[in-house]
Amino acid sequence: MMNWERRIAVALVAAASIGLMAQAPALTYNPNHYQNNDPIWDVLNQAQVTANAARGEYLATFPAALRDRENRPLRIAGFILPLEPTSQSAHFMLVRRNTGCPFCPPNAPTEALEVFSQKPVRYTGEEIVMTGRLKLVGASSEGLFFQLKDADVATGRN
Repeated sequence: MMNWERRIAVALVAAASIGLMAQAPALTYNPNHYQNNDPIWDVLNQAQVTANAARGEYLATFPAALRDRENRPLRIAGFILPLEPTSQSAHFMLVRRNTGCPFCPPNAPTEALEVFSQKPVRYTGEEIVMTGRLKLVGASSEGLFFQLKDADVATGRN
């Protein structure tokens, strides 16, 4: 094939590709799929986090609204962030924002719960609702600031 024929062929393929792209449905960003707006996340975000550089850890201070919820039942929706390379686990993180979203900001330290489930939960990229007993943790050396003990997958939506 001569040089000018190759250029014409490339131009035709490019034009056809552009035409196909114009006909394809536009991908839309759905913030409800990537960030969970369960009101409990706003309550958890009231915790104040500070760094203790000398000890190499983060510390959390919990307002009364959070301390009153400790050891009480909690129902919260979010996304699973696995801690183990398995398809299901009884120990994982539940986060506010789906970590698979390349456009979302990362989760803040107050937007993650360490979940200790009564039985293994299958990983899914979709939102799930968990219930359990809230435990507050004041130092990052002891785990995440929020833990959900005796947790189970809730039935129904929040």
